[in-house]
Amino acid sequence: MYSISSEDADSYSCTVKGREDLRSPAVYKPKSTSVSVSPSGEIVEGSSVTMACSSDANPPVQRYIWWYKKNGGGYQSITRPRHVFDQIQSSDSGEYYCEAQNEMGTDRSRTINMDVRCE
Repeated sequence: MYSISSEDADSYSCTVKGREDLRSPAVYKPKSTSVSVSPSGEIVEGSSVTMACSSDANPPVQRYIWWYKKNGGGYQSITRPRHVFDQIQSSDSGEYYCEAQNEMGTDRSRTINMDVRCE
């Protein structure tokens, strides 16, 4: 038995003494959290845009939270892995990032600046 904290390592696994070749799967907090925007390229008002958040984690991510700030306001949040705009508006321009959480911890993506062009 060892006393450890979450700062001691990036991942944990265990094995039975004498059978080190049989290792349990590693458990770790989310890492490599990223945002993808579809379609990529210029975003035009009225188009459909999907932002997806993904992360590598074991156990799997339990919750994705989107954080966004529009027009100089404060950050707001939405809890879901995908953020879909059926008809995006110029007022949706702003900063967006996502957080991935599991019982081991939290990781966040880089912040992206979404600029929606008027047609």
